[in-house]
Amino acid sequence: MVLFQILRFAVPQSSAISAPAFLKLREFVRSHGQAEDQYFGHILSDPQSRKQSDEMCWVIQWPNGSDLRTNAWFRSKLNEATQNKDTKSLLFEYNESQTAELKKGLEAPVTEFAIINLSPTAPLQDAGLQRSMHKTYTDCYFAGGFSGGNWAYSLNTNDVDELLREDTDEKAIPAEERRLAVYPLGWESKEYHTAYSRSPLFDEEILKLAPWFGPGTGAWWVTLGKHRNNQLPITNPSSIELLGG
Repeated sequence: MVLFQILRFAVPQSSAISAPAFLKLREFVRSHGQAEDQYFGHILSDPQSRKQSDEMCWVIQWPNGSDLRTNAWFRSKLNEATQNKDTKSLLFEYNESQTAELKKGLEAPVTEFAIINLSPTAPLQDAGLQRSMHKTYTDCYFAGGFSGGNWAYSLNTNDVDELLREDTDEKAIPAEERRLAVYPLGWESKEYHTAYSRSPLFDEEILKLAPWFGPGTGAWWVTLGKHRNNQLPITNPSSIELLGG
């Protein structure tokens, strides 16, 4: 299984994506946590015009067995890098066979993070609902401009705005109780998605699922960059000091 974490936090655009604190933090995650891939970018406040907001989206692929993600020191440094702004955290698990398509979505010109947060009254074990939750993803492959993606239920919360806290141990929600589904879907442009969203195929499963939509259902959009190894001129990765001289 492969573990992905989606972190969101406020970073004023004046800081720039390559701000030293965040860049050092990503490099530390790569060198000390052996993170396999990292993607990041400002969430778009207007996907049509590509206008960016001050909210950053950071996707980390953690290796199996890494304890850095739950390390209090890492979380403390994350708070420093984000100037103690609240950080939202969602955790997902994928099969190895799913990651190639998932990364196509993350590496597309624009990525839609579609959210379906099922209500507490949704019949989670109903075969029809389960089929619709998956088919609303697979139907995208019939849409023009779709690049790839995948989906999964959040392991750690049913709240899309779950905050990451230094003093909180992560506890996995039992599989039969998971209601928060996130679909990272890649598109050549927002216009392709808009056209698809007006099609009968788009409505086919969404109309079946809509009665069970809970708070937080929606989407955010971001053009993600991929962290490249050794973006910092560091000769000895073990000596990295976050936010230090």
